[in-house]
Amino acid sequence: MFLKLVLTIFCWLAVLPIIYGLSFGPIYNSVIIGVYLSLLFIMFILSRLTTKLMICVLFFGTYLILSEIPNQESLLKAGNFFIIFAAFLPSLWLLRSTAMTMPSVKKTQKLLSDLLSTKVLSGIQVTSHILGGVLNIGTFPLLSSVIPKNTSNKIRQAAGEAAIRGMNTAVLWSPFFVSFAVGQLYLPNNSAWLGIIFGLFVALCFNFFSIRFLIGSLSLKDTIEAIACVKPIFSRLLILTGSVLLVGYFFQKTALNAIVIVIPILVLFQMFRRSETIKPILGNIRNLIENSGDEMLLISISMFLGSILSGSVEIQNFIENYIGNNFPFWIMIVFLPIVVWLLGLIGIHPIITSAPILSLFAPLLSVWEAAFLMQAHLIGWCAGTSCSFTSLSVLTTAENFKLSISKLVFGPNLFAIGCLTILGAIFLIILNYFL
Repeated sequence: MFLKLVLTIFCWLAVLPIIYGLSFGPIYNSVIIGVYLSLLFIMFILSRLTTKLMICVLFFGTYLILSEIPNQESLLKAGNFFIIFAAFLPSLWLLRSTAMTMPSVKKTQKLLSDLLSTKVLSGIQVTSHILGGVLNIGTFPLLSSVIPKNTSNKIRQAAGEAAIRGMNTAVLWSPFFVSFAVGQLYLPNNSAWLGIIFGLFVALCFNFFSIRFLIGSLSLKDTIEAIACVKPIFSRLLILTGSVLLVGYFFQKTALNAIVIVIPILVLFQMFRRSETIKPILGNIRNLIENSGDEMLLISISMFLGSILSGSVEIQNFIENYIGNNFPFWIMIVFLPIVVWLLGLIGIHPIITSAPILSLFAPLLSVWEAAFLMQAHLIGWCAGTSCSFTSLSVLTTAENFKLSISKLVFGPNLFAIGCLTILGAIFLIILNYFL
């Protein structure tokens, strides 16, 4: 575990100069790729059995598609493509580690726990949605702490389901998820940002209707009280999001690169401002690195193989022979989220399904059409991680709320997320038609 910690920090720091725009030549990049591959191999050894099987399937599938082993140039190109995640994921962990020490987050917890029992479920979903836009799955431990230990299983189950609905639909609009970074790698930068603007509306509608029909009546007063819970953290979220947008705009960086640049700077500022948080933050980030692995492993391997496949002659021939330039756009919008959702139900992570589909469809689209495909990708990612036995969202919620994984997967969220997937795709098709 110590070696894993050292290698992760080394790769993280080594990739930072590349993100900042510095170049030390191909040898420097090759060394980073080699060390990162060693780290991924260690993660593979320590990973769950299901992750090992998925990785083996990915390599076997790539082997069947390719007619020959990629040359050194293709391998280095793919390596340069995926080492960005050596800095991106640890940056998200650093953000989560810092947020867990902030008084404003604790105030949000306190306001949520003070809500009446009849309102706490809607409060959990709203708070999970807004807080989840930054903390991702780190939201679940914070929210589970507001549920009293003597709470009935029925309320605990409903709270866990509400937390998943809230946090996972933040995927539709937040740039602080891996899903956005993946989409931005395949689609134009402007399309990615426009796509999450659509996501704000989709997420708002889904959360409104799911609270109304799955939790109960939703009055204006209840809504205001639920939203008030996130007031202490709202200014921090604005500073973080605004910083990422400004860096991306003025320095011509993607959101992925801007996040890697901004987060360490803001965290250092927080450490200097409140020196007593230095030790807890470092302790939190160490625990997150040591307990992570499967997510970084799956994402990196999928990006590596996806890069090789997207540039291969075999895939280009497949596009020309079976898809072509006249492939109906509306089928792409429906196909992507539904396939990712259905395969997610049987345990296949969206990174495995969504990235290859994006690489197939992206070259065929205009910048405007790519924005709709971006949101379709985010809807699929949201759906594929909301109701899956292998999803970190489901596993973390089950652990923190003391719930059955199968009940979370096959509960009310299954129907709700299915509606989001289908109706969300239809909404995008209609919106594209009229705009």
